[in-house]
Order: sequence, then structure tokens, then C-alpha cells
Amino acid sequence: MVTTGQREVRPEAIRSTVGNVGGIILRAVNAVIDLEEMAVEPSCFASIGSAVASADTTLRDQQVSALRSLLALLQQANDQAKRTADDHDASARCADRPAPNVTGGGMWSGSAGTQVAAFAVSDSVGETGEPYLVHTVIGYLISARITTAGRVPPIRPPTSNASAFTAWLDTCPENQAALGVIATYSGPARSFADVPGGLRDGDLVIVYPGTGAVDGRPVIGIVATSGRLYNNGLVKPDFGELASLRVYRPMSG
Repeated sequence: MVTTGQREVRPEAIRSTVGNVGGIILRAVNAVIDLEEMAVEPSCFASIGSAVASADTTLRDQQVSALRSLLALLQQANDQAKRTADDHDASARCADRPAPNVTGGGMWSGSAGTQVAAFAVSDSVGETGEPYLVHTVIGYLISARITTAGRVPPIRPPTSNASAFTAWLDTCPENQAALGVIATYSGPARSFADVPGGLRDGDLVIVYPGTGAVDGRPVIGIVATSGRLYNNGLVKPDFGELASLRVYRPMSG
């Protein structure tokens, strides 16, 4: 507990709130993904007209946009709450000397992603790249200590291919939480530049190539060094005409 003037601050209570809100955000993000996937084919509305089909699409897009805006606001508030707790802890520990530089903070802070990216780049030195390997990417998350993989009780994500791995990640929020990541984008893209808000170092990305791609198999890797993708070497996904993209962001504890 820290008392400043007539204000009493309890960092432990703030951190408890941050954890609770983080859990809500995790489930809400998956709800957004589910909503995006609930698209009804326009042909299903043939008997009642194209106007209803258009209205359905517009309504779903508006709902997704509103939910994403709410999530962004919640995350911003969560980041600020955690930063407040960190600042007060630092002040209590360092009352007689300059406080350390407290950076980032929050569930999506850059520290976790930076660590994952560093392991991915380090492992890629001198290698040619393995765009389809799943276990190497999981290894980077384990090395950065943001996942419970390899601990007791163990989690066993499928590693046969990126499609099976993605399906496992999206089965339930608990799988993402156990791996230490959270889904932040699922949708079409012609390049990484199409991801709203951009990609960050440490993001786990799966690219499902579209029509015209030389190889239709999904590519998996970790983002680092200005938007490049690494998996036991530098990998360059072929998006084709329009790829389907999944992005999962490492979470800070």
C-alpha cells in the first residue's frame, strides 16, 4: 500500500483488476473472431432479396468494428492501470534514489514480444528458413518463458502443420492463454501492411496463401526486424492474390 497525501493507492488491488480485465479481453477477442466467421453466404438470402443480404453484412461489420473499438479502449485502460501500479511500486522501493525507467507494461507490452523475436532471430542465424514447422515457433515462446508449454501439467498443441495448430489455438481462449498469446487479427490480406494497427516484433503469424500462390500450404513464423518473418531462418510467404491471415500477440505477465 502506498499513501500519497490524502490518496491511498493499493498496487496489489490494481494488479488484480488488471488480471481480471485481461481475462475479459482475452475472451472478448475470441468472441470478435467468432463473430467475423459467422458470415452468411449471400446466396442464402436468395428467396428474400439482396437487400437483406446487404443489411446482414453491414450489421455484422458494424458489430465487429464496435467490439474492436471497445477492446482497444479496454486495453488502453488496462495498460494505464498496470503502469500506475508499477510506478507506485518503484516509488515505494526507491524513495531515496531516482526511480528506474518503467517502460511498456500491460498485457500487450512490447517486452514479451521483443523476447520472442530475439529468440527467433538468434535461432535463424545461418539457416535457410523452415516456413511450415510449428514446433520451432512454440520453442521460441517457451524460450521467452511466456507459455506453460513444457511445464506441468503440459499442453500438447498439434505440431503436424500450421492448419492444425491454428485450429487448436482457436478452439478455446484457454489454449491461447496456455501458449501465452492472444489473437489480434483474423482476415484477408494482400501483405502484412493490411493488418490493422500493423504487426509488432514477436507476433506469431500464420499465412494461408490465396489463389495464384506457388505453394498453397500455410506458412508460420515470428515477426521481427521491421516486419520480417522468421522460422529457423528468414521466410517469405507468398500471399497470392489475397491471403488469409492470423495474428497472435505474446502477452506480458
